[in-house]
Amino acid sequence: MKPVLLLVDLQHDFLRTGNLEPSADAVTAAAAELLEACRIRDIPVIHVWSTVNRGEDDRMPHRRERGEWRCVEGTPGHECPEPLRPRKTETVIPKRFFSGFSSDQLNVVLNHLGADMLIIAGVHVHACIRATALDGYSKSLRVIIADDASGSDDPLHAAISRRYLRERSIRFQNVAEIICDLLGKSGTTAENLSSGDSIRHVSPSDPEKVWNIAESTSAEIERAAGNARNAFSRWRNVPIERRLEIITKWGDAIETSRNELVDLLVDDIGKPHQYAHGEVTRAVALTRAAQKQLELHQESVPARTGYRRVPHGVVGLVSPFNNPLAIPVGKLMPALLYGNVALWKPAVPGTRIGLKATVLFQQASGMDGLLQLVVGGDEAAKRVMHLADAVTLSGSLKAGWSAQEICAQRHIPLQAELGGNNASIVWRDADISKAATAVAEGAFVFAGQRCTANRRAVVDSDIYERFLPALISATRDLIWDDPSLPQTQLGPLISAKSRARVEAIVDRARTSLFEIIQPCIAPRSGAVGHAWFTPTIICCDEPGAEIVQEETFGPVLVIQRARSWDDAIGLTSGVRQGLAAAVFTQSDDLVHDFLARAQAGILKVNSSTADAAVDLPFGGWKASGVGPPEHGPANREFFTRMQSIYFA
Repeated sequence: MKPVLLLVDLQHDFLRTGNLEPSADAVTAAAAELLEACRIRDIPVIHVWSTVNRGEDDRMPHRRERGEWRCVEGTPGHECPEPLRPRKTETVIPKRFFSGFSSDQLNVVLNHLGADMLIIAGVHVHACIRATALDGYSKSLRVIIADDASGSDDPLHAAISRRYLRERSIRFQNVAEIICDLLGKSGTTAENLSSGDSIRHVSPSDPEKVWNIAESTSAEIERAAGNARNAFSRWRNVPIERRLEIITKWGDAIETSRNELVDLLVDDIGKPHQYAHGEVTRAVALTRAAQKQLELHQESVPARTGYRRVPHGVVGLVSPFNNPLAIPVGKLMPALLYGNVALWKPAVPGTRIGLKATVLFQQASGMDGLLQLVVGGDEAAKRVMHLADAVTLSGSLKAGWSAQEICAQRHIPLQAELGGNNASIVWRDADISKAATAVAEGAFVFAGQRCTANRRAVVDSDIYERFLPALISATRDLIWDDPSLPQTQLGPLISAKSRARVEAIVDRARTSLFEIIQPCIAPRSGAVGHAWFTPTIICCDEPGAEIVQEETFGPVLVIQRARSWDDAIGLTSGVRQGLAAAVFTQSDDLVHDFLARAQAGILKVNSSTADAAVDLPFGGWKASGVGPPEHGPANREFFTRMQSIYFA
């Protein structure tokens, strides 16, 4: 095996265009890590750069038509970031068109090196990465694309490209996986990764607790989908009142199993004990809320021309790790209640909790096949979506793009909750102490691993110097400790990998000279390393900074200074996501204006963005949501479809 690292178009003019996913800073950092690993192992590195000569005007035709000048030789935009700067011994190949092979020079160099494998990182996945990978494939080279070190400003097109390339034996792996699996980094252990027939999971709070979970094969997933489909014909004919009885019985069983489920939540995802109890309570409440959602005759054939509502069939559910019981129960309950059956793929850390919930449902229903659980990672999730009649998902923006591509291709409904970069405005007439306490709890409880967590505080500049010390004090008062203890409010992140990701984001903010404040020195239990990361406050007045624009999904809160009310509204909505927003003020006029202008699906007044009721719609605007929201009256809209019936 003779691999070569190919860095494609990692140049300022492409990285600074905005809307890159992952962010330009994240792509650069991941590519730099991969570059350093290859250099240590003497793996050849080739830098492929788009290069335009202004005198000859050799731009690609579409750029000429648009009047765009990018990557002009001799300009700063043609250069790459400092961490990716080529060494004198490394080859730099200019290109004009999409593929790195558009110049014969790359082929000559690869032949000289005797390369049989390309590791590709760069931009854009849907364009130059795709074209280069396919040309490498045509030359019988084995191709691996470093997924987290490759970005795109057209993420839906990138999702299509990923599927297309995977179907042609081109692999996508994260940098850590490439370093561990391909480059042979000794002593590296991968968390939550497939080993072919099982998935390894490490307890966030105790790295000595490790277990392997059997992974579902493609055949097993298809068999589970078939079992669910066979059960659908029986279940849809069960009277809706009987379905309600079963759902209620399921809620009772969850309550009865409270202590076991709490222990699993604490062990498997590091959820603090008190919030693990809260999650079980929420799951039970969601099953109770079902009674308020029913229209008993909505499925009946009308006596005259009219309409009815009918179930979709097999609902595919992909659920996240952070609320591995309440979120799926909140989706499964209405799906089953309205006559659907379910094919459920939980996140790896929540698999044991999902298995327990599935057993409880089977016992409550006394029927086989209605709820089928499969185990696996991203590929299992995609397989579920390919086999379902409708898909409901909670996950990352990247997962959302993949789901949109699959569901659009298959013409099936999608309901997706894709997280939030949520802001609370703290205005000059707010109770500063109460606002600081609410924002700190909203930001840091459960290590910030909630989609509604308070990611940003937009603070009136007139009270900024008073609010910041209050916030630091409120953060210091939070109990950061062993999640098994009843008083703990925040514990570890879900994994060492997640901690490293959050730490890297904070380090990049520090490098950008933003003020970093970490009020807590160490967990009270004394635990350090592994998945533990200290609650962090970052003062940043640059709206376009990565730390402002990207959801960290960790114990990180960004403070932004607002110089006017209009500025505060603009900063609050000035990110691509729009799940939740809040305001702290005593002014009715400002509350009214906030409710009129804030671009989010959940709005709160004088409380933080965190948490939500079980009987109100839950869904985001902009990049935070696709399709109808969850819960309340929205459940019927997604889990059934209308069918008009005419009588002559």
